[in-house]
Amino acid sequence: MSNTVGPARRKRWWVLAIIVLLLTGGAVLLGGWLRHRFTHSITKDAFVDSHLINAAPQVPGTIVEMSVQEQERVRKGQLLALIDPSLYQREVDLATARLSVAKAALEKAEAGLALLTAEVPRRIAIAEKKLAIARADEAKADANRQMVARDVDKGLDAAKHAVDAARAARKLAEEDIKRYEALYRDGSGTERKFQEATKVAKTTAADVRIAEARLGQAEANLKQVNIAEQQWKAARHAVAEAEVALELARLDKLQITVSQRVVTERKQQVGEASKALELAQTRLGYTRVEAPYDGIIAKKWRHLGDYAHVGDPIFSMYNPELLYVTVHLEETLLAGVAPGNHATLQVQAFSEPFRGRVVWIGSATGANFSLIPRDVSAGEFTYVVQRVPTRIAIEHDERWSLLKPGLSVTATIDHGPGDAAWAAEELQREAKIEGVGEKLP
Repeated sequence: MSNTVGPARRKRWWVLAIIVLLLTGGAVLLGGWLRHRFTHSITKDAFVDSHLINAAPQVPGTIVEMSVQEQERVRKGQLLALIDPSLYQREVDLATARLSVAKAALEKAEAGLALLTAEVPRRIAIAEKKLAIARADEAKADANRQMVARDVDKGLDAAKHAVDAARAARKLAEEDIKRYEALYRDGSGTERKFQEATKVAKTTAADVRIAEARLGQAEANLKQVNIAEQQWKAARHAVAEAEVALELARLDKLQITVSQRVVTERKQQVGEASKALELAQTRLGYTRVEAPYDGIIAKKWRHLGDYAHVGDPIFSMYNPELLYVTVHLEETLLAGVAPGNHATLQVQAFSEPFRGRVVWIGSATGANFSLIPRDVSAGEFTYVVQRVPTRIAIEHDERWSLLKPGLSVTATIDHGPGDAAWAAEELQREAKIEGVGEKLP
């Protein structure tokens, strides 16, 4: 009996010991699990992400050349596809011809302006000289007119006086003849006196004829006054013509102004034609779809011969050096998470996890960027845990080249104060890789 009880009791103690050990081990494991859960934020809403861009044409046309294939690595500036450039080349040729015409018109306008600029001052100077000569001629003609009129008037007066004097002398001589003739006939006078009186009468008659001839000549000289008057009037007319010619020459300055405006317009036309040519050349350059940076072709959306519209993607590509994990972290798991915290990234495609660190935590939940935002104004409300986008940088290892955007990730983020300085440096590094601050050609 005692032998039977002893083994049963020992067996019971072993069972109790095993149960205690199991409970103790379970408690330890449960405590570790609970501690891990409370000191880490764990989520499966995460995936490998990158900046995936679409290489699309900026001008429409038929794809006449495809230079790369999917999964091919490309270099920055490498030709990916070519849109039919023939139409855009004709636009360049037409714009080039229009620019040549505009430049030729500008050269012609500038030559005309140069000619006017050189000629107009000379025309004005010549007109001024002609006016000065005309005025000098007018002054001479006026002086000559006055002098001729004065001399003719004096000569005419003198001739008239001479005629009067001669006639008076002739009349006196005629009276003397009559007196001496009467004296001679009655014997009171001598024949000699009569003959002398007759001679004097003939002389005075001749003097009258001479004086009258001179008077006729003086009167004829009045025509010289008319001639001098006509010459003076002609000189005045010449002055008036010279003044008009000078005004017309000065008006030629307006032609210079007009020509200057024409030159300005031609320059504007050349500028417009140059810009049109630049635009045509730019559009021709847009027929080349080139890689904006070093990367990998992830997807080909169009094929040779397809017609591509502006903005239609031909290729999708990403930079393999800029891979990270995007985590949509529940708002209930944000406590203890800070930029710089370490994280374990279990990528489902790999057996061993990656290591990483939190770069930033989003400043708004994903719901704020939803195409159809929530509307609770009607009073109906169902609580839904909101998620905040968070970026985690992946530490490089020998498996880096095998990472692909879109792979599912289970992220375990350590709680802690974080490292803001490291996060800022990582942001700068990613910005440099991404090309922030640079400009595409």
